[in-house]
Amino acid sequence: MKTYEAIDRIGKAIIEDGLCEAIVLKGSIGRGDDDAYSDIDMYVVVAKEKYSVFMDRRLSYLKTYGEIVYCTENDFGVKQMLAIYENALHIDLYTTTMEQIDHNNPVKVYYDPKQLFAGYEVKHQPYTEEDLVKLFDDSLYYFVEADSAYARKNYPWTAHILSAAIAGSVKLMRNRYDPDYAYLGLKKINEILPMEEYELVEEAYANLNKEGFQKANQCILDMLELVLSDMKEEVRNACNLKFFAWCKKNVNVTLFI
Repeated sequence: MKTYEAIDRIGKAIIEDGLCEAIVLKGSIGRGDDDAYSDIDMYVVVAKEKYSVFMDRRLSYLKTYGEIVYCTENDFGVKQMLAIYENALHIDLYTTTMEQIDHNNPVKVYYDPKQLFAGYEVKHQPYTEEDLVKLFDDSLYYFVEADSAYARKNYPWTAHILSAAIAGSVKLMRNRYDPDYAYLGLKKINEILPMEEYELVEEAYANLNKEGFQKANQCILDMLELVLSDMKEEVRNACNLKFFAWCKKNVNVTLFI
């Protein structure tokens, strides 16, 4: 697979330079659910005294794999160099110290001669009950927000707002099967949800257009109904059920007309 070929070429170039203490992989590779289409999240642990030298050499490491067609830098608290290659492979190269490494996600160790990651434990927190309630209520709110755009005949903006309602609903649906990674939302959702539920998501997105908004609205309501049917009673009762009942009654009647 091209991902592992890239990891080996870039990883070996970094190791041979003698500046890094460890290399680990996060994202789908770290979780062990990567496939031929996955990107690479590579974290290179560098000692503070070697940090600036390593930063200056990142692009040369990345070029050991192949021709780069796009490259940019970001700072998420940890410095990232993002590169896309001629074959469309995408790699995020993060430069970090051991103190900066978070424990939110699993890692796959590529290089760790000092056993820095021997005691690494994931400390990711699934959605709390308060998070679930907020996702539910926010998904309903978008109906009213999108209605204003629809009334103004701004259909692209309507679609954008409703897509947020779908995304929130999908996180709630995913939480029923995959609570540890519900925050990933739509990512690989076709592999998480039962087919009939996934088809509901597909139908909602397929109808984010002038002719299909009414159908998309109904799909969102059906998704939220599914979520409510599986919620613990105390969580369900904390959701804005009055607003939900109002939305069911008024979507495509008072709203979106």
